[in-house]
Amino acid sequence: MKPVEKTVADLKLDDEHITAGLNDSIQEGANRLLSVPGGVLIVLDDENKVKGVIGTKQMLTAISKGSDVSSTKCGEIMEMDFLQVELDTSLSDVLSQIKKRSPQAVVAVDNGGFAGYFSPSDYNQARTIVKSLKQVFKA
Repeated sequence: MKPVEKTVADLKLDDEHITAGLNDSIQEGANRLLSVPGGVLIVLDDENKVKGVIGTKQMLTAISKGSDVSSTKCGEIMEMDFLQVELDTSLSDVLSQIKKRSPQAVVAVDNGGFAGYFSPSDYNQARTIVKSLKQVFKA
């Protein structure tokens, strides 16, 4: 019997993040980021496409370097090393891609548009699911 593949869509990807636009100020981004402690800010363009991510470190670095929080845009300080995966990508494939590339963040998309953030807790959940499915189908 072949294992049933679980996909990115099987995870809860609507927590641990909030979104902002490329042209939103980092002051606005910081205010939004404060609403999701430990999360990230996903930077989107006008077509809902992911352009980058901002974590607490990027935000604090920009502020510590003297960036004007009301005029500096999120698009200027975002991290662009992220992995983009479709919702129908198998969890084992995503884990493999993460292992090969070690991106700063993983985001899920549906037909190119932002669908959710694959957080570190999602990563751990995916590892557990893949491992348990392998064990079930070994027997």
